[in-house]
Amino acid sequence: MKYFISRAFLIISFFLPFSLYAFDISARPNAFVQDYAKMLSSEQVKNLENKIESFEKNTTNEIAVVTVPSLDGDTIENFAQEIFTKWGIGKKDKNNGVLLIVSLADHKARIHTGYGVEGDLTDIGTSYIQNDVLVPAFKNGDYYTGINGAVDKMIEALGGNNIVPEDYNANQKNSKI
Repeated sequence: MKYFISRAFLIISFFLPFSLYAFDISARPNAFVQDYAKMLSSEQVKNLENKIESFEKNTTNEIAVVTVPSLDGDTIENFAQEIFTKWGIGKKDKNNGVLLIVSLADHKARIHTGYGVEGDLTDIGTSYIQNDVLVPAFKNGDYYTGINGAVDKMIEALGGNNIVPEDYNANQKNSKI
């Protein structure tokens, strides 16, 4: 019994720090832009929010932008999927949501799409946005330009426009922000 209790204590004490410090994904917010990492000014958040809200009203497609301080050891893919599912981004019957998530400390970003928009916002399109819009701006410390440009390109792609240049080669890019 003593062995069992000491082993249980060891297991609990190992996982406790992760549960105390892991970023909490709250219930679905009332806004499209959630800047938990404080990368944007309040005016920048408002500008993005207005743009995305207007786009949603005209198309029903939903774009969510989320910045987090850190992934706390999780992968960007898992984190994005958890937010996308928990918040229900996009209309349920259309699955037409898009999530742009940025982790400041991990230097990672991901564009996660619902099945209903994959025809317009393809994998190569999201790669292009991340590598050629987000990365250059973020490397210059200009987070708003990167995020705003990414939102503009997503809106353009979801409008049926080809956003990827003909000579684009995603395999030659480094997508670390």
